[in-house]
Amino acid sequence: MPNEHLSTATSDKIPALKKLNTNYRSAIGSINYLSTATQPHLSFAVSTLPQYLESPGLTHWQAFLHVLKDFNGSQNKGLYYPRGKSNGVTAFSDADWGNCQVTHHPTTGYLACFHRCLIFWKTRKQPSISISTGEAEYKSLCNLTSEIMWFKQWCEETRLLMLRDPILIYEDNQACIKTANGDCNLNNKSLQHVDIQLHFIKEAIQRQIVCLCYIPSAHMLADFLKKSVNKETLEKSLQELFVLRLGERGMRKPPPKRV
Repeated sequence: MPNEHLSTATSDKIPALKKLNTNYRSAIGSINYLSTATQPHLSFAVSTLPQYLESPGLTHWQAFLHVLKDFNGSQNKGLYYPRGKSNGVTAFSDADWGNCQVTHHPTTGYLACFHRCLIFWKTRKQPSISISTGEAEYKSLCNLTSEIMWFKQWCEETRLLMLRDPILIYEDNQACIKTANGDCNLNNKSLQHVDIQLHFIKEAIQRQIVCLCYIPSAHMLADFLKKSVNKETLEKSLQELFVLRLGERGMRKPPPKRV
């Protein structure tokens, strides 16, 4: 639900859900596979709702029902991989800093595409609090870069693809890009506690495994993975990622070229 922040249910709110005789834990588990395999637009919601497994209230159950409603309206949507010349692998990395009202931990959201079509994506709550947006972005970049390195190695071992060129990662935080590229002072005290992540990303850039490119936030396709967004923004992102109504895929025009 866009712009709605969930919080832990108070002791007086928990009995109301118990009266409904529902199994919140089982319900959340039943939609977990969908968010990781075929329905990326459910990823943020499904990663958020498990935080309240120990003490869910009516608000959390209503949020779950909202997710089911979204899924019911998108059952015939899926990942579409059209034929055509490959444009290589590209990725998008984003992070939401300080938006969680419960833990205040940032949320990582990233995805990767082959020929502009989704091949993997992830939403996850970062394990620690960040003191700046840049720090949250570094951690997200680090996680994505690690997965890209695994993906490249897997492609080489299976001989599915030979990814010789650096994989382009789009990032909407210019300070993060400058720091990762070594254009900022890594000895800055505000960055010393994320030293390992910074050096990991910097080494990956030097080894030409990845390269970073700035993209305005309005064009960040991973935005819906880090927070709830309105329907128009979500539909636009999904169309660009070829998450389409499969019965209509032959009638749809290709998504516009990215900026």
